[in-house]
Amino acid sequence: MQEARNLLEMLHTSVERYGERTALWDPLQDGSYATWTYEQLWRDIHRVASRLAECGVGRGDYVGLIANTRAWWPIADFAIMSLGAHTVPVYPSVPSNQAQFILAHAGVRAVFVENAEQLDKVVAEQAQLPALEFVVVLDEVADGPLDRARAFWPVYRLRDWLRGRAGLREAEWEAHWRALGPEHVATIVYTSGTTGFPKGVQLTHGNLVANVEGIRQVVRLRPEDRSLSYLPLSHIFERTAGQFVPLQAGASIAYSRGMKYITEDFVRMPPTVFTTVPRLLEKVYEAVQARVQAARGLQRRMMERALAVGTAARVDGRPVPAWELALYDRLVLRKVRRALGGRLRAVIVGGAPMPLYVGRFFTAIGVPVAEGYGMTETSPVVSANFPERPRLGTAGKVLPNLEVRIAEDGEVLVRGPSVTPGYLHNEEATREAMDADGWLHTGDIGELSEDGYLRITDRKKNLLVLSTGKKVTPAPIEGAIVQNPYIDQAMLIGAGYKYVSVIVVPNEEAVGRWLAQRGRPLPRAQWSHDAELADFLLAQVTEATAAFAPFEQPKKVLVAREPFTLENELLTPTLKIRTRHVLALYAKEIEALYGEAKETSPA
Repeated sequence: MQEARNLLEMLHTSVERYGERTALWDPLQDGSYATWTYEQLWRDIHRVASRLAECGVGRGDYVGLIANTRAWWPIADFAIMSLGAHTVPVYPSVPSNQAQFILAHAGVRAVFVENAEQLDKVVAEQAQLPALEFVVVLDEVADGPLDRARAFWPVYRLRDWLRGRAGLREAEWEAHWRALGPEHVATIVYTSGTTGFPKGVQLTHGNLVANVEGIRQVVRLRPEDRSLSYLPLSHIFERTAGQFVPLQAGASIAYSRGMKYITEDFVRMPPTVFTTVPRLLEKVYEAVQARVQAARGLQRRMMERALAVGTAARVDGRPVPAWELALYDRLVLRKVRRALGGRLRAVIVGGAPMPLYVGRFFTAIGVPVAEGYGMTETSPVVSANFPERPRLGTAGKVLPNLEVRIAEDGEVLVRGPSVTPGYLHNEEATREAMDADGWLHTGDIGELSEDGYLRITDRKKNLLVLSTGKKVTPAPIEGAIVQNPYIDQAMLIGAGYKYVSVIVVPNEEAVGRWLAQRGRPLPRAQWSHDAELADFLLAQVTEATAAFAPFEQPKKVLVAREPFTLENELLTPTLKIRTRHVLALYAKEIEALYGEAKETSPA
């Protein structure tokens, strides 16, 4: 099959092939779903593109999009790109000053906003957005916020745009998108900025189409597949793997009502494929383990035996009587799968490394998990596991249209058609990331097997260099620590000191029970100052890290005052810990923890 030249051509091919099939399922307040066939989706994209063109948007313009993951996202996204303009997504969770930085840096001419909350963010920063000419509201918004915004710009409603006829003739619109070559920039995706200001990654139509083509060689979606989309489409992982890939395959996308309802949504709209970050899978694992621990007698032994049999047969490949696997699958394991809808044939995991124990657990219960690796600059997928035969503990096989090599210092280098041409308005950062031979320096440390499977050990910048000269890779150690039922989050510290320590966020339910059993029901605000609790958690950390080298094992524990969350800006929108922010917040506690002057690491 000939590769499309751009994303509109890719979608148009699906419209011609699967016109009457359902493309999108969008949840309504009454519990039902609004649906779009591929033909209806295409018509609505045309209507929105027509109105954008009437407002003056054209080739080379930048258009912002601040919204949660719903059907309006692909409609707005494809409409923007069809005119040769560039979509600039902004996470709806970020505060107004961060949204302003992105919109101003890109120089957006227009912006789509979901609701009053997002509209107010734009209004609050209007003085810093001189290029902004108009706003489009996606959901229902009261007159008050609309009137505030209309004091500065024309404000349109998506519902009105979708009701009218497209003024831009079909042939004229087609001429716009047919003219877009693979080198034309489709979108500017700003990195989440764990260590500083976000950079605007330019991704071309050719980049994204190449990544879709590479992914489908590994994860083969079918028209009868349905995905459940809950991750932010502002993140390129969900946009490529959860939007472009299903639409290229003629599959359908059901949108979740959000994390609060994700469990119900699995049952309401059972998916066959699902893209996720590891944290959701960890929560499922933790919930099952909690039920096992709470069970008594025969029920507990049966649950433990079911997981052991599933692990032996499906993970370790050891011989297990077929009748025994079938029995425990029917009595125990199938119930876990039903909680996820009962139809999953592939879970695509990205955005962060998946702990090995999570992959083993899901494989044991009969849910294939395919971990991958990538970054915004690579559109994003570099490698992925085959769902039908995942190699657990790896980030999968390098996509067939990419090259990967490991530098002398262990850094992963990537070259190929899905690699960004560079950063918007930042030539210096582009030169730092790309060498003269076209290799992207990812900043990740990894290993590549002879048969092309990639394993990522950590971020290059996350390596902790101790004053002894020893180098510690935090990710696997942190992964082992958070397996402990008393610890929810962990961040290793100790760069420049003689030994490593760890900041831990306790599991409030488990630690609360432990304190109550000891007759010490301390309020949560006092936990970070309680020496007995710190000693207890250090014992848990010591047990969890026993398999690591002595210099890798944390010697002290710092109990965090509160969880790392999006709201306190200690997590990125993709749920990664903002290391720099945490270190700044706990600088005094870290200094007191070590009780020594920081030593300079040897060269």
